[in-house]
Amino acid sequence: MSSATDTLSDGRMDIGGLRLIALTCLLLLVFSAAVAMSFNIAAFVTSFDVSFTEAGTVATIELGGIAISSLLFSQLAPKLQPRKVYLFGIGAIALMNAATIFVPSIAALFVVRGIAGLAAGSVTAMVMYTAGHSRTPEKTFGIINSFVGVLGIILSLLLPQAGRLYLMPGAPSGFSEADGLFLVYLVAAIAALFFVRSVPVPPRAALAGEGGRSTAAPPLIGWLALIGMGIVFFGHGVLALYIVDVGKGVGLSPATIGFVFSIAALMGIVLPLVAGFLGAKFPATPPTVIVLVIVAIFAVLLGQAATPLGYFVAAPIYAFAPIAMMPILLGALVRVDPSGKLAGAHPAFVTLGGAAAPLTGGAIRDWAGNFAASGWFVAGCIVVGGILMIALLFKADSLRRQQLGRI
Repeated sequence: MSSATDTLSDGRMDIGGLRLIALTCLLLLVFSAAVAMSFNIAAFVTSFDVSFTEAGTVATIELGGIAISSLLFSQLAPKLQPRKVYLFGIGAIALMNAATIFVPSIAALFVVRGIAGLAAGSVTAMVMYTAGHSRTPEKTFGIINSFVGVLGIILSLLLPQAGRLYLMPGAPSGFSEADGLFLVYLVAAIAALFFVRSVPVPPRAALAGEGGRSTAAPPLIGWLALIGMGIVFFGHGVLALYIVDVGKGVGLSPATIGFVFSIAALMGIVLPLVAGFLGAKFPATPPTVIVLVIVAIFAVLLGQAATPLGYFVAAPIYAFAPIAMMPILLGALVRVDPSGKLAGAHPAFVTLGGAAAPLTGGAIRDWAGNFAASGWFVAGCIVVGGILMIALLFKADSLRRQQLGRI
């Protein structure tokens, strides 16, 4: 439970230990279905006997629900009671995960997963809003993002086995590959309920004493930065979502590609931790720009990869480098907007970009006949997104210098 001792004199919270574990576990457990969306799409195709377009539409609806809900709840967060949002959202997620096991058609699946997305967005926004009130937000965001990488590895090992449950003797009649996956997600959502009581809650009284900043509208440069972030992740997804196909194009088998990425996924664990540490100690602009340049360069290299060696070098770095930017950028958002509204809204922009990327990436690939054009398209998106983010980064670093000058 939160108490007065959790709050520092400036309205920030010390989020660490069991409180940080509870906040992280709650987010990971309710977001597991979204993290494993590629598994879900493949399972929908098999279980419902539908096209990839129809299965992809389910994913777009769910991701769209997450985006809309997270944007709404991030702005309402100062007026809401977080634990009630968690209980309602997690309950709805559990119910929709259970309903997914029993839905009879793809049409019903559209509705069920759309509701699940709306519920997941509410929980995600509240978690990020809370993390935005950490005394050291860069470190807090870094740890949370790092454990998303851990979740990805766990799911990549667990879900293939869960998808085969329907083949086991004694499996219920009509049980399918998708049912096995969503049984895992149902258990995860139920487990998330046990963490609700332990998660930290931003102190409303302390926020009210910050000169009214908790209710003030976030600055325009913050919204522009979020749009830029969305463009960056949209561009990244245009090529990242087809990274397996790029590997096949240089003669690699899916098994080899999966093995490479299971090892490279360690970058997704280590990079956010390193970025969180650096973000708390140094200005935000240089490391963010460096990461953006790296992603742009390796997008072009990956799009033009013609040998297995070129793929082995470019693909892991391209896939995981953007993760290093997130703790630093989120910390900059919190410095410019202490209310936490912008930090809470960031999943909406990242998710919208991810939802739009598959169709765009497929269209570019079909038009060009290879992935080289996709790489240059990604680089262009990085440039546009970076331009939109730069004003926020400069402002955050200016505020940082002012704060250090008063110490």
